[in-house]
Amino acid sequence: MVLQTNILDWAATQAMIRATNPQEELVALSAKVIGKMGRISQLQNLPVEELHDIPLGRLRRDAVRLHAVCRYNKGVDKRADGLSPSDVRRVDVHPDSINEQWRRYAAFLLYHEYLHALGFVGHDRTFRALERLWPDEEGRTMGKSFGDHLRRRSANWLWTCPQCGGEHARTKRSNGRYRCRTCRVTLLDVSTEPQG
Repeated sequence: MVLQTNILDWAATQAMIRATNPQEELVALSAKVIGKMGRISQLQNLPVEELHDIPLGRLRRDAVRLHAVCRYNKGVDKRADGLSPSDVRRVDVHPDSINEQWRRYAAFLLYHEYLHALGFVGHDRTFRALERLWPDEEGRTMGKSFGDHLRRRSANWLWTCPQCGGEHARTKRSNGRYRCRTCRVTLLDVSTEPQG
């Protein structure tokens, strides 16, 4: 069930329903995120409405460590004060994050990157405090499970503990070089490729 709190939420929800391709879904999600940002009192004096002008893109599908990125225009000094959305060339998010399962995390990723676009370049104490203002607690905390999902999807091997059953998705074999942190037992290599 979708609960709309005002007309902006309703419009964003309707745009999301009408979206038929990933780019349209991303644009609709962006509109929803910017609408929520406009209602956060600590961001009231910032040019939040200018965020609509930032082009959106997608990262490569095989990206594992990078979930989203705010790409600045060439020549922009990120250490300078007064950065604004007009200094941003594009915001890219991982294409898997747009799927229904991860959409709440994709909304948080956009919020995170939009904070960078508003001039908060580093991940300092101020940035983290603003990040915690995002109203969806679950969406904020999905980063680790999304990273695990990406690693597992691209893994060729599972380093498995024969004692506790712990699994670690990797692209290379361990060849007996690594031990389980808990049990101190040598990890076994289990191929993720189908046998046959």
